[in-house]
Amino acid sequence: MRKALLITALLMSACTVGPDYEAPAMNAPPHFVAQDVMQTLNQGKSEQDLPADWWMGFDDPVLNELVENGLEKNFDIAAATARVKEAQAQVKLAGAGDELSVDADGGGDIEESYDFEDSDSTTATGIAAGLSAVLPFDIFGRSRREVEAARANLDAAREDLKFTVLGVSAAITSEYLQLRGNQRQLELLRESVALQEKTLSIVKSRYDAGLAPELDVRRAETSVETLRADIPPLEESLLNARNRLATLSGQYPGIYEERLKEQAELPDYKSAIPQLIPLEVLSMRPDVRQAEAELKEAIANIGVAEAEYYPLFQLEGAVQIGATGISGPPITEVLIASLGSVIEQTLLDGGTRDANTEIAQARAQEALANYEQILRTSSEEVERVLAAIQSSLQRQDSLQKAVNASQRSFSQAETLYQQGLISFLDVVDAQRVLASAEQALAREKTSYAAQIAALFEVLGVSVGERST
Repeated sequence: MRKALLITALLMSACTVGPDYEAPAMNAPPHFVAQDVMQTLNQGKSEQDLPADWWMGFDDPVLNELVENGLEKNFDIAAATARVKEAQAQVKLAGAGDELSVDADGGGDIEESYDFEDSDSTTATGIAAGLSAVLPFDIFGRSRREVEAARANLDAAREDLKFTVLGVSAAITSEYLQLRGNQRQLELLRESVALQEKTLSIVKSRYDAGLAPELDVRRAETSVETLRADIPPLEESLLNARNRLATLSGQYPGIYEERLKEQAELPDYKSAIPQLIPLEVLSMRPDVRQAEAELKEAIANIGVAEAEYYPLFQLEGAVQIGATGISGPPITEVLIASLGSVIEQTLLDGGTRDANTEIAQARAQEALANYEQILRTSSEEVERVLAAIQSSLQRQDSLQKAVNASQRSFSQAETLYQQGLISFLDVVDAQRVLASAEQALAREKTSYAAQIAALFEVLGVSVGERST
């Protein structure tokens, strides 16, 4: 009776040791420095919610297929999904420590002995079975903190999965856009080579007629070969892009060799981009939420470490049922029951508990610092992408004007040269300027498209958790 009263008193005074989690203030600025860039991107478009399948805004069926294949077959996503399953099992394991455990046992034996003088035998039989149970009392909240830490770890694993999904979708989109942009650059380069070859043919005709010096011929040949030398690196980048897309889709290189070899236009992003402020971005980014979950886990583990200073209480009970007999009936039946409590307390540990507590506290400080840092890094990433988009828009405007001007300049130079009014050096220079301007514009358009994909990644758009 006294034991029961003691246990009841302890339960009534139970408490959970260790600090409770309180979310740190983000203290995010009200707007991004380059917030107006989002308004520029949305001119003429109606604002919409942040789409999970954001890549469909490029309106490219091939891109949509590639991303869907990647989300289904990518092995980084598969590994992250497995980590979520592991974390789910860890939650079950942590909760199992505070549940009633029951063990069953049973057995029997038969013994027979002989008296050689009168040849009589005696047979003894015995049968026993029993149940034992142990019910722990989480007086000081050790199990509660363990479950709390396990659930935080599960949250971190889920956010890691979302972050992986986001990274794969962004990587596939960016790689695809780079491929289409490089295909356009290769097309322009081949057109420039063909144009230079045409000029070389004119120069050779004038040289054969004695109207141009050999120097003009050699300059024309140099110009043609210099441009042609830029073709292999672009072809190499296209091959690498196809292989990279195969790997991101969980395939071996070569699977998209024929499918993506044919040239297609670089798609423009047609949908609106939600104009988010820093607080909204930081609240939804998976890597930020993962860092916060890791902070929760670290703080819960402080309570787990501090609980080691306090005793462990268990209520133990057992029931034994047995039957014995000698040489047949009567059989004697036995019923034994016991109930008791156990208190375990470590008195001396050589400083182990102090060290474990200090370790847990240091890890919590580290997790807090990581969380604070990722808030700032995430905001910086958004600013960097917005600045790159703004710069690209301005560069595209200037480069388009340069292309238009260089096209007119080259056309005029070609006509004047055929009339003998300017030197061939002027024609070569006009061709070089035109080819350079066209290549620069194509590269900038490619970079711009890739920055749009990067913007969705840094905003933290996620297609959600994969099926587990």
